[in-house]
Amino acid sequence: MTKKTQRAKARAEKKPRIGEEHIRPDGSVIRYVREEDDDRKPVDHYRTVDTLALMLRNGSITGAMHDAGQQFSQDFARAFASGVASPKLDGLPRSTVPGQMMVEKNAGAARAVRNALDAVGGSGSPAGSALWYVAGLGQSVREWALRQGWAGKAISLHEAKGILIAGLGVLARYYGYDRSGSGRHRRTASAEATP
Repeated sequence: MTKKTQRAKARAEKKPRIGEEHIRPDGSVIRYVREEDDDRKPVDHYRTVDTLALMLRNGSITGAMHDAGQQFSQDFARAFASGVASPKLDGLPRSTVPGQMMVEKNAGAARAVRNALDAVGGSGSPAGSALWYVAGLGQSVREWALRQGWAGKAISLHEAKGILIAGLGVLARYYGYDRSGSGRHRRTASAEATP
């Protein structure tokens, strides 16, 4: 075996430490974690780190901004049926309004997304674009800045973070998570947008 092959094999056998993070080429962050499988056996693997959670942890955004971003993300997932898949078939969201069909719930969530985007300046605004791609579609800030940016033009990572932070601040006031604003749209996690 050559030295080059031995070094490659040694690197492959070296396990990362639990909690170790890496930045992927697209700008997303992955963390090596230990979880249990269905048989309650420990399994070590990489998990993608949520951009908003990462920003909250490093102090870039407040808890109110994080919560507003999460609410937008949940509305977005319901509106476009792109939420996190449940391992159980009965994990589909249930209507809180008697007789409300899934289509009506999706339409209500789509209206909630549209209204939230209007609150930050519309879908064509810098903040609207940042929220759509980062909070809605789950792209990293870096990926949004380089691929979409604002009006289809790449922007710097520093500008992209500033735009997202500003949008989340407005969204936090709009939803009522930030008490300094005049938000009127705060809902509990179980509440649904009605048509």
